[in-house]
Amino acid sequence: MKKSLRLQIIVIYTILTVVNLTFVAVMIFENQTDLLISNFTLESDRVAREILKKIESFGNVDYQDSSQINEFQSKLFSIGLSNFSVLEIEDSSLEKTRTLLSNGAVSPFSDLKSKLSKISSAKAALNTSYDIELDTDQFIVHLIFFLNPKTFLISEIKMREMIDRLRSLYIQLGLLLVWGFTFQILFGIFLYRKIFIRLFLLKEVSETMATGDLKARVSWKQTSQDELDVLGNTFNGMAEKISSQFDALHLKNTQIQTELEIGKNVQECFLPGKRKKFNLLQAHIHYQPMREVSGDIYEIVEINETRSAFFMADATGHGVSAALITSIIHYNMRDILKETINPAEVLGRLSENLFETLQGTFFATGIFFLFEKDGFAYFCSAGHNPIYYFRKTKRTILTLNSTGFVLGIGIPDPYQVLKIRTEPGDKILVYTDGILDAESPAKEQFGDDRLLETFQKYAELPPEELLSRLQTELKSFANHFPDDVTFGILEIS
Repeated sequence: MKKSLRLQIIVIYTILTVVNLTFVAVMIFENQTDLLISNFTLESDRVAREILKKIESFGNVDYQDSSQINEFQSKLFSIGLSNFSVLEIEDSSLEKTRTLLSNGAVSPFSDLKSKLSKISSAKAALNTSYDIELDTDQFIVHLIFFLNPKTFLISEIKMREMIDRLRSLYIQLGLLLVWGFTFQILFGIFLYRKIFIRLFLLKEVSETMATGDLKARVSWKQTSQDELDVLGNTFNGMAEKISSQFDALHLKNTQIQTELEIGKNVQECFLPGKRKKFNLLQAHIHYQPMREVSGDIYEIVEINETRSAFFMADATGHGVSAALITSIIHYNMRDILKETINPAEVLGRLSENLFETLQGTFFATGIFFLFEKDGFAYFCSAGHNPIYYFRKTKRTILTLNSTGFVLGIGIPDPYQVLKIRTEPGDKILVYTDGILDAESPAKEQFGDDRLLETFQKYAELPPEELLSRLQTELKSFANHFPDDVTFGILEIS
């Protein structure tokens, strides 16, 4: 699975943006809330002092007198208190209290008894007449004021200014996050348009060129002449050179292909062509070059009415070099047959001539049959694969092995000649090693055993049909041919 660089960068950029903005927002919030709480504490103490000062200005109040209590309540309203209670202690243990006056909902103090005891002690020792308990979550101040030894005022004030500040802080943080995300998005779009669009154009054009379209070029408005513009120009220059070199190679390849076609036509002139019947034999040959020209060659020469010769050779290598060797072999064979038809002498002289011409750098295997009308054939093999001779009357196959060294290696040992009794209807399977090397999809070779088994199975068929069966067997087995493939059936007439 391909990983998208674009997606990776977007994910990493988004994560970094969220982390950075979250970190900044948290730091600012922590700092501002600390300051807000400090201000809340100071402001609460200031408000408590002002309220205490105003209460003290009310003078002495008899809290048992209902009219004075009502007047006291009005005064509390006038100084801005709306939620309050006036408690009276009924015993010295502070366990029992009585509400003399109440207005609004007042949240109860935690551990009221200890608070009342503490403020009573503070009044006696430090002349402190109030105590504060802060609710920093809701910015509420809980107050206790000492009115007299048995009477206390309990009140709570919601510090709206602090709530407004906190709300303002939330709004500012929200604006900060919105601005931060907006800036990061705009900056990301800028980077995308400035960098990544051009990178993706380079990627797309590279992939297009990889498909074979060498005319593809990158194109964008080059205004900044930055590194990516330089890279685009360099890429286009490189693509232009590749395209021009490819065109030159294509032209040369076309010329070479044309020359190879000419070579193919010339080489086919050496072969017997479509002719099947000759004096003393019929020949049905399958000829399949690996490339345009082949390193395999075969020839049928009608020496006279009572003698015919068959020659087959397989030069080392493939293609042009092997084809040149076959040309040398063809012309040497023609000259040698003008002087002798003895199979041993024919192959001996051919081997000497090849060695003198090629200095042992190239060689070939080959076979030579001389057929005579009186019912005999003479056979020589120069390092060639075994040749199979089917006797019609006995329904047996004779294996004709090599009788000497390969052609052109400079060894002067004479070739041995095999004399074979021939009868009409006998068949000979001739071939080069290309059919043995043919490979199946599983990389298994066709091999000598499969070839012999197929020949033995269909040997009694007419030569043309026998060749067709061999072709079918090869085609159904192999899909890769690493060498020139030549094989055929000779039938004694």
